[in-house]
Amino acid sequence: MKTFKLVNLMMGQEGVSQDEVSPKEIPLEDGLVLNREDGENSWLIEALVPKKYDSYFQKLLEAETKEKVYVTISKKTNTPAQILARVKTIVPLDDHISVLLDGRLLTSRPIHDPEELLQSLMEQGLTGEALMKEFKLNINQRKETTKL
Repeated sequence: MKTFKLVNLMMGQEGVSQDEVSPKEIPLEDGLVLNREDGENSWLIEALVPKKYDSYFQKLLEAETKEKVYVTISKKTNTPAQILARVKTIVPLDDHISVLLDGRLLTSRPIHDPEELLQSLMEQGLTGEALMKEFKLNINQRKETTKL
């Protein structure tokens, strides 16, 4: 396992488009992110957050919903990693709660194989500039997945 310092945490619902709702930033007192290195892209997130977020996390725990979690590790200038996670435990402390989230790293994969896309576009009769335009439009399409 590898352990990283959690420096920023944002939560957003799975299945809700980013156009509809922006991720909710959760203020952190402290936190850790653990890469389980189990070949399954499994990660644990432990966040020490203000007690006022207890009801928010309790609802997630009870609903057993998966949330898209954006975690920034080590320094705030790093790009956040996206993890599809659910709340596993909540431990009340004096002024804070400790929230443990268990999830899988989301990666972005190309939707199209370049050769298959090109073949398909050519079979549609596209050539020249029209072919180039459609190829450029489609080649960068990506989908999120938790698979390696």
